[in-house]
Amino acid sequence: MPAVSIIIPIYNSSQFIIKTLISLEAQSYNNYEIILINDGSTDGSLNILMDYKKNKNNIILHSQKNSGVSVARNKGIELANGDFIAFLDSDDTYSPTFLEKMLAKQKENDANIVYCGFNRIDISGKLSPIYNSFMEGNILNPYLQRNGYFHFSGMLIRKKILTDNLIYFELGCNISEDLLFTVKLLSNFDCYCVKEYLFNYVQRTGSVMSSLWYEDKWLADIQGRQKILLYLLNNYDKDDKQEIIKLASAFIFQREISYLIDCIKKMNYKKIKYYLKQTDFLDKEILFNEHKLNNKDKNKFKVIQKNNRVIWFFYTLYYRFFRLNVKFFK
Repeated sequence: MPAVSIIIPIYNSSQFIIKTLISLEAQSYNNYEIILINDGSTDGSLNILMDYKKNKNNIILHSQKNSGVSVARNKGIELANGDFIAFLDSDDTYSPTFLEKMLAKQKENDANIVYCGFNRIDISGKLSPIYNSFMEGNILNPYLQRNGYFHFSGMLIRKKILTDNLIYFELGCNISEDLLFTVKLLSNFDCYCVKEYLFNYVQRTGSVMSSLWYEDKWLADIQGRQKILLYLLNNYDKDDKQEIIKLASAFIFQREISYLIDCIKKMNYKKIKYYLKQTDFLDKEILFNEHKLNNKDKNKFKVIQKNNRVIWFFYTLYYRFFRLNVKFFK
């Protein structure tokens, strides 16, 4: 039986999936299986996977109609034979010692969850370690504050805690689905960490996170964060619940600020007016007084709060002509 099941959802990944798989072949620890979930690819990915699978006995290949990344990952959990699970996207990679060091940490603490730091690789290929405070124990509070952020693909998770507690990915949600999944884990279990950057998150042109954000995408992300708040309200029962709820509320508010500022930059003033009228956005100013958000967001909130098209127009001019020109000449 493999110790680890590495679950990889694949959708039209023919240009980069082999590089990801090669990073797994380079692992210093080899008692693992790879579960490839082909989510209705139309670019020849399935043929590449079928060819790669030949003569390899540690690969499970499952093909399904396009159903989204949450369905694909949940299917991977169902098919997993390992005691531990790791999730990897089809364009990301692990350091050669990822499995070895993560499992050593797990054994040392009999841990349910182990995480590590991660590197961001931009479109030019530049690698940048993302700061991580490497905290252990109950780390839900710093996670919601983005205090030393880690990526859920840099986690090793005991499979039993997922199946016993029905922790799966939210269906119909392809943005922020990893955030809710991670919050469910962190609200129930302590974490331990390997204080190294062993996972590489690759930013590529055309991916969900690197492409331009449009209205539906922003609103889906806000809705995903609202689901986090609802989950915590209904399920979190530790002594710091009041503080956690405020942080989860701030987590939503920060994204709302980003969305409305994006609308200002694009001169979509009617959408801002509508959002302010339909939501309690303006009532959340109290979160600044409780120091749940930073001064940068506070200044953006003040611009939105004015509810004045003239002020918004001058902000647009500042962004389009002054700020962008300053960046150009740096």
